[in-house]
Order: sequence, then C-alpha cells, then structure tokens
Amino acid sequence: MYDRILVPTDGSEPAAAAIEEGIELARQQDAELHALYVVEPIPLGRFSAGPKPASAEWEDVVDEQRSEGEEATADVAERAAEYDLEVVEAIEHGSPHAQILSYVDEADIDAVVMGTHGRSGADRLVLGSVTEKVVRKSEVPVLTVRET
Repeated sequence: MYDRILVPTDGSEPAAAAIEEGIELARQQDAELHALYVVEPIPLGRFSAGPKPASAEWEDVVDEQRSEGEEATADVAERAAEYDLEVVEAIEHGSPHAQILSYVDEADIDAVVMGTHGRSGADRLVLGSVTEKVVRKSEVPVLTVRET
C-alpha cells in the first residue's frame, strides 16, 4: 500500500513520537522511510528592529541549522536501522510546509507521518501549524501523531 513514507523532523518531542509511528508503519508496509529536515529562513523584520547581520553571521546560523538537521535525520536513520529499514535523509531550505509538500511530489511519497503539539485555540491561530498546513494541502495521506 505504501512504498515510501516521509517523516519530517525538527528534532522536537512531537517529531520523536512521529518517528516511532513512521518506523512502525514502514515496517508493516516494508516501505522505504524518508527523513526530512527543513532549514527555515528567519525574516529579520519580524524579530528585530536592529541592523541586518553580516553575511558571515547568516552563514553561521544556516550552518548551525543544517548541523541540527543532519543530527535529526541521522537520528531517524539510527532508530530505523534497528529494524533493518532503509532511510533516505534529506535537508531542504525554505518554508517548512511548502518544502514538505514539494518533497512529497519529488520523491513520490505515498504517506506522511508528522508530529503535532496538540495546540488549540489562540495558540494555534497565532503560531500557525506546519502540520495543519500539510494536512490541508497534501494529496497523500498524512498521519498526525500527538506528543505523549
């Protein structure tokens, strides 16, 4: 039924719960597991009225996020290796929900397993939700896993 399953990760607790579900689903389906981390650009205007940082400072921020992404996707691969599952690790740059949806199309993903913080009310509206955007726009099934 599912040949390729995507588990987007940001290294958070909700993502960890989704990783376990994604691994289990991949085991059941004998599917290839994809681990994706998205390096998100930070718009300065929203967070600081000060001067724009130098290019080298931005490179340091991007390098740090990329390093976090490598650790997060490697964690998925390490967990999946316990079950002899093949994992494709990927790091993309851009808006998380847009990059996840793009990856689904490009890698011919059959299902997505994502964590959710379980926010509701004003928190959800103010903070927005990558998972919610993916659920609304995805053309493949999306399994959401709530943080335990």
